[in-house]
Amino acid sequence: MIIRLESMTTKDGVRIYMNKKLALCAVLLAATTSIAHLPQTHAASAPGMVQFVINKTTYTNHTGQHTLSAAPFEQQGNTMVPLRAVADSLGASIKWDEATQSATLSGQSFGKIRLIVNSSIAFNAKGEKIKLPATVKVVRGTLFVPVRSVSELMGAQVNWTASTRTITITSDRNTIQIGYNFNKSEEGWKAGFADLPVDYNPDIYELGYGREILPVGKDNKTNYGLKLKGHNRSDDLFMFLSRKVDGFVPNTIYQVKMSFAMYTKEKEGSLGIGGSPASAVIVKAGILNKEPVPIVVSDGGSRYYRMNIDKGNQSAGGSDVKKLGNIAKPDSSQDGYQRVNMEYNAKVKANAKGELFLLIGVDSGFEGLTTLYFDDVNVTAKRQ
Repeated sequence: MIIRLESMTTKDGVRIYMNKKLALCAVLLAATTSIAHLPQTHAASAPGMVQFVINKTTYTNHTGQHTLSAAPFEQQGNTMVPLRAVADSLGASIKWDEATQSATLSGQSFGKIRLIVNSSIAFNAKGEKIKLPATVKVVRGTLFVPVRSVSELMGAQVNWTASTRTITITSDRNTIQIGYNFNKSEEGWKAGFADLPVDYNPDIYELGYGREILPVGKDNKTNYGLKLKGHNRSDDLFMFLSRKVDGFVPNTIYQVKMSFAMYTKEKEGSLGIGGSPASAVIVKAGILNKEPVPIVVSDGGSRYYRMNIDKGNQSAGGSDVKKLGNIAKPDSSQDGYQRVNMEYNAKVKANAKGELFLLIGVDSGFEGLTTLYFDDVNVTAKRQ
C-alpha cells in the first residue's frame, strides 16, 4: 500500500478536480524464493512491522536491520517491495512453485494469496481473481509486488512518509499515519474552486494551482509546496485542496488529526474591498467520507459552482467543514511570506470502500487576489 498515497500523482488526479490518487501511491512487498534470513544488526521496531526506503538495499523489522539483493522501487506510479522480507517480518510464510512461476503467501489471518510472476492478477483465499495495479516481478532473484494491494489482501496497514520516502507496513490496521511534503510531486492532491459563476471569465478570476518552490527566501531551492490562488470577483470565492486516502476499514469510525502549514504574506489589520485581505479570508478544513467537488446549481436566475458538502459561508463553518482561522501572518512588521501551522480534528466514518477525503480550503470575503502556499500535511487516524 503506498499512499500515492496514489502519490499526489499527475494532474489527473491532481487536476483541478482532482485526483492524484488525495490517492495514495502505493508500495509493497517482494519475495524471492532463495532469500534467507540475513544477520541482524541492531534492535528496532516491534513485531509485526517492517520498514523499507525507496532505492535503499536495507530494511528494518523487529529483529534489526537486514540487507536486500534489490531495493524497493517505483513502477508506473506504484511502489514495489520484496515479498519475502514482508512475509518474514509479519509472520507469514511463502511457498514457491517453480513449474508455474508462482508464490503462495500464507498467514493465519488472511489464509492464502497466490501471486504469479509477470502477471497483474492475484488470487485470494477464496480463489477469486484480484487485479493488481502493477505486474509482479523478479529482480535479482527477489519477488516484488505492489504494496497497497498485497497489504490489503494480507490485512496489513501501510504508512508512507514522503520526506524520507519510507514505507512502514504493520499488521495493526487500527492506526494510519500519512505525510505529504510535495518535494517530489503533488502526491495525489488536487484543487477546486467554487462560489463563482459557471460562465466566469478566467482572465479576471486568475485561478491557479500547482506545485512550486515555497517563497521563503532566495536561497530556498528544494522546499516545495502547493500554490493556490484566485481573485474574488463575485462577493465570495472558495478555493480548496483535496485528496482521497484509502486503506481504512470500511464503514468504521476513526478519530482523525490533520496538521498542515500555510504560507501567507497578508498583514493583520490591512484593508481591502469587501473586507481585509487577511481577516476576511478564512481557512477551513474537513475530513469527509465522500469526495468534495463543485456542482452546478441555479441561484437567482444564474448558474454557479457550489460545493456538494456543507462548508459554511465565508467566516462561518458548516457541518462538514470547520473554520480554523484567517490568513494573517504572525509578524506583520516583516515583509514576505510567513509560515502558519494549523490543525484539525474530526471523528468520521470511512465509506463502504474504506476511503476518506482530506480537504483544506479558504473562503474569501475579500474582493481581490489571494495567493497562498501549503506544505507538510500530516494525518493520523485511529480506529475507534
